[in-house]
Amino acid sequence: MADEHGLTSRLLDYKAVPNGVLVDTDGTIRYAKYGGFSVDKPEDVAVVERFLAGEDPGPSPANNAAYTLGPVEKELVDTKLRFGRLLDSVGKRHEALSEWQTALHLDPDNLVIRKQIWSVRYPERFHPEIDWAWQKEQLPKEREAEIAAGFCGPDGCPVPWG
Repeated sequence: MADEHGLTSRLLDYKAVPNGVLVDTDGTIRYAKYGGFSVDKPEDVAVVERFLAGEDPGPSPANNAAYTLGPVEKELVDTKLRFGRLLDSVGKRHEALSEWQTALHLDPDNLVIRKQIWSVRYPERFHPEIDWAWQKEQLPKEREAEIAAGFCGPDGCPVPWG
């Protein structure tokens, strides 16, 4: 399911997709795998089947974020992402991309933002089907360009206010 407004990424604080989050009838998260979840992976299907059978789905994998944002920075990134979506919805693509680029600079490992930018710049890679192989090739290319531009170092992208 697509989350056009980014509500789940803000609520669950994830930076990559696809995700698998299993929530019980009381609203408690019983399992969460952020990034790399797929119904094509037998181990992910087994987790879902255990959960649906009423069993313990097992421990959630660690969410290995390179850094965490403070509440103010998180809200700024979320605001820029939402504002970009609003601009895009009224046909102001260039301005939307500018907002998303700023959000990405503030949160450089956020693949949700990066994929939003890609979906506008490279729509043929997302519709009618998502080109996962292209994304795997594109990410290191962009990281290399960011390192060359001084935006990121060889060990990753620094948080600008850190």
